[in-house]
Parts: sequence; C-alpha cells; structure tokens
Amino acid sequence: MNMKTDSFLAVLKALHEHDVEYILVGGLAVILHGIPRVTEDLDIFVKKDPANLEKLKKALRTVFNDDSIDDLNESDLVNYPVVRYGTPEDYYIDIMDRIGEAFTYADLSHETITSEGIPIKVATIETLISMKRGTIRDKDKADVILLTEKLSKRK
Repeated sequence: MNMKTDSFLAVLKALHEHDVEYILVGGLAVILHGIPRVTEDLDIFVKKDPANLEKLKKALRTVFNDDSIDDLNESDLVNYPVVRYGTPEDYYIDIMDRIGEAFTYADLSHETITSEGIPIKVATIETLISMKRGTIRDKDKADVILLTEKLSKRK
C-alpha cells in the first residue's frame, strides 16, 4: 500500500463509521473490482440530504484537520455536478449527487466490498460500465473494456 491508498482507506473507513450514505465510483471502484489501474482521487456519490451531508463532514473531519470541510454545503451539490474537496494530503475527493440527468444517487446499484477490513459501498460493475460508456476519456473507455471482460467471465 502507498500513503495515498492508506489515506483513501482512512476516508472510506470514516464514511462507514459515520453511516454516510455514499457509493464509491471512479478509479478506486474499478480497482476494488479487481482491475489494475491507477487513480489520483476519490469519487463518491452521496445522498443529497442535510443530515447525510453533516455525517460526511464529520467523517472527513476525523481524517483531516481542515476547516475548509465546513465549506461543503447542500447548495453546492444542487448547483454543481461535482463538489471538489482538496484534501491536505494533496489529492481531491470529488463529491457528487448526480451526473447530469443520467445518474443520481438513487439510480446507482452498489455492493459492499471489504478491503483491509473496511466495508466499502462500491458501484456494481454494471453501474460503472453504464456510467463510463459514452465518455470521451481514454481511461474510461479502457475501464469499460476491462469491466465488460470481467463481467463476461462471471457469467
């Protein structure tokens, strides 16, 4: 494990311990499904709800000593597709409750994958494929190919 991975896991552990309603998407979700890949950030969908946002902020405060966590607010989740929190450990946590009209928190199917003893709510392979299909980034196109292969081996 590297330091960034350790920090990612510390955040995910805090989300679990504070009962945050979230689903991990993006590169780390792909990795947790067994696809070797590099990621530089954490991408999470959260249920847009004032109580859940407070739980999210409390969870982040247990990992980071950073007053800017208090700047996270529900109106940003309403007004912006991604709220980007820059951690003191030099990476971003992208917080979303929707991707345009295509996906909302409620639309995502997830499963729990345990890593280093931490139960992590991860978007299913099918959900990740749906989210990444049709995007223009090369890494997303590669993810779709590898996730589709992984899914076909399951059946």
